[in-house]
Amino acid sequence: MVAALAADLTQNPPDLVAVSGDLTQGARHREFEAAMTFLRTIPAPLLAVPGNHDMTPYDVIERFSDPYGRWRRHVGPETEPTWQDPELAVVGLNTARRGGLYLNWARGRVSRSRLARLEARLAALPDGVFRIVVAHHPFMAPSLAPKARLVGNAAPALAAFMRHGVGLVLTGHLHLGDVRPVDSVGGLLLVQAATATSTRLRGTPNAYNRITIQDGRATVVARVWDGAAWRDAPVIPG
Repeated sequence: MVAALAADLTQNPPDLVAVSGDLTQGARHREFEAAMTFLRTIPAPLLAVPGNHDMTPYDVIERFSDPYGRWRRHVGPETEPTWQDPELAVVGLNTARRGGLYLNWARGRVSRSRLARLEARLAALPDGVFRIVVAHHPFMAPSLAPKARLVGNAAPALAAFMRHGVGLVLTGHLHLGDVRPVDSVGGLLLVQAATATSTRLRGTPNAYNRITIQDGRATVVARVWDGAAWRDAPVIPG
């Protein structure tokens, strides 16, 4: 399946590969190395943001003192990268947290400082580019998990996205594919990724999203693994 995915992306390379976190299971060095070895085989630029699994759960001192040290060593210097061409601007938002006053450290949050930083980056973008935000934790629950926990401060983050004309928000975390507008007016589409290669399928097949932007509109096609090949699911227009 993994080899077929690399071949699928190589045969029809995208302008950008966007990974919404959880490159690893336990932030082990060998897991980062395996993930990056795979991603570097794809002939396209990469933009990735950390997920909750990309900070070590085994070394608590390291998790709090240098939570993204392994990420910076293996993936890149930024946890909130930006990619841009004349038509698109893709901005990373790090929603992972090193911990909190609760047992489940997988929970994500958009802090005020991170949101302010994101708004400044969005405001600095040139007029006319299609704006995309990539984060790990969901801002709305998918239809297959309507009670799923959302990222902390989801509502003010969504409001900020709309103020700055964001057209797409790409997220992961739940292993459940989903595409939906924020409201009936449209303009902001939330795209939830399924799981491309993980065995945590949550009752759905492995899949990834191939997104085309044309004339200011997004079209999302889920490429689904059927056990032998990656094939298109029905088209979802934005």
